[in-house]
Amino acid sequence: MHFTENRKQELIVLMLLVFISGAIAKVPFLFNIDPELFYPRNIGTIVFPTLITYLSLRYKFSLYKWLMYLAISFIPIIFLNLIPGGDNSDTFFLSSTHSLFFLFSICGLVYIGGIRGNNNKRIDFLHYCGDLIIMSGLLFISGGLFTAITIGLFQLIGFNIEDFYFENVVVWGLPSIPLIASYLIFNNKDLVSKISPIIAKIFTPFVFLILSIFSFAIIFSDKNILVDRELLLMFNIIIIAVLALILFSLSHINNSNKFQFILLFSLSLISIIDNLIVLFAISSRLFELGITPNRLALTGLNLLVSFHLIIISKQLLLLILKKANTNNVLNSIVRYLPIYVIWTAIVIFLFPIIFNFK
Repeated sequence: MHFTENRKQELIVLMLLVFISGAIAKVPFLFNIDPELFYPRNIGTIVFPTLITYLSLRYKFSLYKWLMYLAISFIPIIFLNLIPGGDNSDTFFLSSTHSLFFLFSICGLVYIGGIRGNNNKRIDFLHYCGDLIIMSGLLFISGGLFTAITIGLFQLIGFNIEDFYFENVVVWGLPSIPLIASYLIFNNKDLVSKISPIIAKIFTPFVFLILSIFSFAIIFSDKNILVDRELLLMFNIIIIAVLALILFSLSHINNSNKFQFILLFSLSLISIIDNLIVLFAISSRLFELGITPNRLALTGLNLLVSFHLIIISKQLLLLILKKANTNNVLNSIVRYLPIYVIWTAIVIFLFPIIFNFK
């Protein structure tokens, strides 16, 4: 079954998948299971099998191919439910968080038509990722405003509906966001193609300015990145966010926008410098305090991001010098993505065993 030319059929399937995601998210409330025990292990079950199904139907996958990718998506989920884990287990936390990226990479394989998918589809997947972030963010903000207004209105007339609303509306609504966002992306291409480039153009200069000021200000700060764990973690989050912004911006600009390329090149250089500082700080902690799952995972991720940023910067420089085009830069990005997937798989499946599930 497929629905690329049947909007009504697509909406029916979409509503069914939304219901399935919501039903899975509702399991702890229906069967009196501790949410803190259920969600870390099964967050991937709530979102990704239905998204994989939607993309499979969208791209006319056979029943065999759909079931194959669906089965692969359940491997990390089953693994998370089998291994010991809790609040004090660093390896479990790393496995559960990295499993989300691993599961999304399976969605990517479905999107491009499999491991041998053509390069244009891989580049198109970058567009989809950026658009999905934007549309999901807009839906999340809209849903948040609607929730605040609804709860506030009922409070005015003396009804406290917070618990009921979160258990019966939010729990069903949150898992539906990626599905609804994907539907909007595929069926409102003109609207989405106008929103995403505008957001990229607005945010890139501001991020460059803030990161430049932040990188300069930290020199005079009392905080020491070598010993401050929270600052080190925040630095990592900022660098990964900047890398995501660079990827997103590159997928929405044309070859003639030289100023934007110079801005992205400058942003990538600052990010490389900051990432090397973070890498030095993590390495120092490794040598002084010993190897832990978190430190090793951060070191591996920062090494990958550093090499990736260097490759992107080189291609951006060639682009500015008119020795390359945007496709060259985008190709350098998509060819590197499988390396992230491999590292993610190592963290999910090997780290718990290497560190004895601690």
